[in-house]
Amino acid sequence: MTSTPSHSSAPAMDRRVTRKWYRRVPYQICGAVFIVAVVTASLFALMPAANTVNVDIATLDIGEVMRAPYQDYVPLRAEVVPLETTYITAETSGRVESIAVSDGDTVLPGQALAYLANPSLTLEVSAREADISARLSDNNNQLMSLKTAQENREQALADTTYALNKAKQELQKRETLRARDIISEATVKPYSDEVTYLQQRLTALKSAHVTDAQFYASQRQQIQRNADDLRRNLGEVRGGLSALILTAPTQGRLTAFSLKPGQAVKVGDTMGQVDSEGAYKLRAEVDEFYLSRLSSGLQAQASIHNQPVSVRLSKVFPQVSNGRVVVELEFVTNPPADLKRGETVDTRLSLGQTEVATLAPAGSWLNDTGGASVFVLNTKGDKATRRSVTVGRRNPEQAEILSGLKAGERIVTGGAQNYQKAEHLALKGNSE
Repeated sequence: MTSTPSHSSAPAMDRRVTRKWYRRVPYQICGAVFIVAVVTASLFALMPAANTVNVDIATLDIGEVMRAPYQDYVPLRAEVVPLETTYITAETSGRVESIAVSDGDTVLPGQALAYLANPSLTLEVSAREADISARLSDNNNQLMSLKTAQENREQALADTTYALNKAKQELQKRETLRARDIISEATVKPYSDEVTYLQQRLTALKSAHVTDAQFYASQRQQIQRNADDLRRNLGEVRGGLSALILTAPTQGRLTAFSLKPGQAVKVGDTMGQVDSEGAYKLRAEVDEFYLSRLSSGLQAQASIHNQPVSVRLSKVFPQVSNGRVVVELEFVTNPPADLKRGETVDTRLSLGQTEVATLAPAGSWLNDTGGASVFVLNTKGDKATRRSVTVGRRNPEQAEILSGLKAGERIVTGGAQNYQKAEHLALKGNSE
């Protein structure tokens, strides 16, 4: 019997089923896209913003904005100057003949300081004196003529009155003889005519006397006025010679007096000055930024020889030179007795009342942008971004912030002058 070969059963084996490649592609693509997106976002996050400059924070000055009382003042470096200064000016030209005092001397009003020589002026004054004297003599002659004419008029009036009285007496005698028929009518007639003539003459003289008296008075006044003018001119002419003597205009200390014998002097030249002695004021320069806020009467505090002294603004000169304005201050309380001319005094000029405000530290940022913008640090202190701000009042230590900043923020107060075109600063180093 033919046997059929038997087959033993083989153990069952697991087969790995491989998915088709086209079924895996969507998940791979999504994964790749996700990875690329994450990397791109990371790169963008790490990339600096436009107009960003890397800066070592150690090269910058950092300050904090705060709410605090604002002291509205401006510091002044004032100079002690005389309270009153009177200049000595030449009133005529000439050449210095001699010097009577020295620079630094104390002088009195009218005291001679120097003598000038001017031969041309001397001759001119002499000629004018002679001319005026001659005209005064003519005036006197006119007065004498008026006086003589007036006297003659009065004498004629007196003579006519006398002659009339005498003629009346003679006429009365003749009329008495005629009444007795001792003389004829013809003999009386001439005496009657004489009386009539003298009466008419006396009437005419009296009438003219009133008019003549007014005329003589008017002429006398005119001549007198001319004489007064001539005498005044004569005094002025002689004063021209007195101008050759330089005198002190007031009492005080003579300074800036450097005349030398033989030196030529012209009209209007300043020969020196007389400063008040022992009385002083302060003079200082202020930035023109404060000009609109300066006015007489503002109070200030000065420190003189470690002693506080109250002063106040007394004068503001409107001229601006090199961005500075000159002001003068007067003492309210007495300064130290040993105060000297030319000393410098630290002074704080108050411009307003102390008020609480948002304040930022002063620094070069106020000049770099005119206070229009400033770099503000982020909370981590590794970046700073430019921000527009509005600045109000300022003092040497602080600036009042009207808008753009708030208390607690930190700003770059200095060191950023080379980054004016940048909008962001990437800060390297420790910000603490």
